Amino acid sequence: MSAPNLVSQAMRRPCDRCRHRKSRCVRELGQEKCVRCTVHRHECTYLQGPVPRKRPDRQQSPRAEDLASNGLSPSPPAGQASSDAASPSRLTGTLGLEPHLHSTYIGPASYHESTLLDLKSSSTHVNQDMGHPRRVNQSSAFITRPDKNSASEMQRISDLDQIEATINPFGPALVKVYFQIVHPLFPILDKGVFVEKYARTYREFSPPLLAAVYLVALDWRLFDRALTKATRVPDTALLEDLAMRAMNDDMKRAKLSTLQAGLLLLQRVRSTSTSLPAQLLAVGQTLGIHVDCSDWTVPEWEKSLRRRLAWALYKHDKWGAIVHGRPSLIPIQIENSDFSDWDVGPCTFSDFPEATDIEEDDMEGIVDAGLGRAAFIQLIELTKIFSEIVATFCSVSATRKGGLLSRIGTTGTMSLAKPLVLKLRDWHSSLPDNLQLGSTYSHRLSTNGPLHLSHMAAELTIHRALLRTLSADTPPALRSTIRTAARARLLSAMKLIESLQPEHTQSFWGFAAASQVAMIGSFAGLLWATSAETDEAVEFVNQLERLRWALQMRASAAPFLHEALRMLDDEVGDLVALRTATSADQMSPWG
Repeated sequence: MSAPNLVSQAMRRPCDRCRHRKSRCVRELGQEKCVRCTVHRHECTYLQGPVPRKRPDRQQSPRAEDLASNGLSPSPPAGQASSDAASPSRLTGTLGLEPHLHSTYIGPASYHESTLLDLKSSSTHVNQDMGHPRRVNQSSAFITRPDKNSASEMQRISDLDQIEATINPFGPALVKVYFQIVHPLFPILDKGVFVEKYARTYREFSPPLLAAVYLVALDWRLFDRALTKATRVPDTALLEDLAMRAMNDDMKRAKLSTLQAGLLLLQRVRSTSTSLPAQLLAVGQTLGIHVDCSDWTVPEWEKSLRRRLAWALYKHDKWGAIVHGRPSLIPIQIENSDFSDWDVGPCTFSDFPEATDIEEDDMEGIVDAGLGRAAFIQLIELTKIFSEIVATFCSVSATRKGGLLSRIGTTGTMSLAKPLVLKLRDWHSSLPDNLQLGSTYSHRLSTNGPLHLSHMAAELTIHRALLRTLSADTPPALRSTIRTAARARLLSAMKLIESLQPEHTQSFWGFAAASQVAMIGSFAGLLWATSAETDEAVEFVNQLERLRWALQMRASAAPFLHEALRMLDDEVGDLVALRTATSADQMSPWG
């Protein structure tokens, strides 16, 4: 790019983003965006005036000082400068996060007629209390309503005050811990928006979201010195009760923050709600999360946030099959289908706007944010394969008596498994070196454990289905092949658990991890229960003991492993009793 083709904005004025970064603003002739905004796909705006000089007697708000001391960069408090009051918030023009408004997606099958919505939007007699239409592209529209019709604003403020009182004075420290450890691997918030609002006042949030951020961060309080030295630990049970009660109220005026709060609350192993996953999927559809938003008339950062939220919800729905044993609610075929109700664009690195700025958290943080984003994207692709596996081998119609698997037998089931095994193998072999399990870095938590445990769970799901098809009529050679392969997978799973280092176990794992670990134990139990020889059965009991020991050595420092140990005890019971039982001749249905 030659110098004559560049125009320095210094002769005019820099765009808002270059002004904020205090960097040179350069724009090509004939282009609407400056070079930096074009490269990083940002909006290039000229809304803010020059930043006024700070006056000696002007003081920061207490919350802004707390955020600054915890390594965050808050926006100036509202009213600090005259130019700030004139500049719009990042929330202006949003669809799912606008204050005091909530929007409901109008699907093609709705009784609403698109043409009439357009006429209504141009009418001067629209009843604002009943809502007004907002079209975001040619085929997608929403009805936007004021929050006051569905929930009490006074109750919202009261809930927020109770939540803040429960954790005070640790709020800013917990927010810092959240964005250092959880956010890189579970990027369902927009960090810039959250910090901007938090710098002004906690009362700008929805109560369940604020409580959920605090709750999740509390699991990593040892990573903050102030929290470690605190003599008083916030009451997590009270905080969770406040969050769940506020969540029920928030669903009456659902926003993206409602979905964010619910997904965070479900990451905690102590959460007892079993209906919340289905409720969140309904909330997501109400918000239009399942629809491609690429050409919507909303800010670019909201489009990126919607895609990340959609795929986070997708992963939760699919891996919930392991946790709850219920069928998925999101369609199986989501790609290359003309009749799919899941039309979300792929999540790419461009959907992480904060990654384009050099952040202290990326350079010196507890988690490598770049690897966290890569792991998030890779897990989406793995989840798509897992969705096919569950649909093939775990559907009600396939597994019932006389269903597909019983009709095609072991040989037919192996034929169904082969292409899925190849997909898993290709996915695993395509992982870059820095996402391999053994790739760890000094003084940083590893992002890779959840990827490899999920891959192992997907493999075990296939092998478990094959084992279940074995019967007395299965040819001995075929039975031996299947059981040998299953035993190899069990040993690989054991090796994976035993290779987990503190850098792995102390990282963020997500809601399904405990169930995935427990599945290894139940898989060993299945191999034991179907053993035809005593020596083989004893070997699998020993593997169960080996798994228990590996979990006991790591569970005290990792909540999800502690939960997995409890689940394993519930699943297989007393291992000593199992060992004793193997001495009898009743271990196998074919013995």
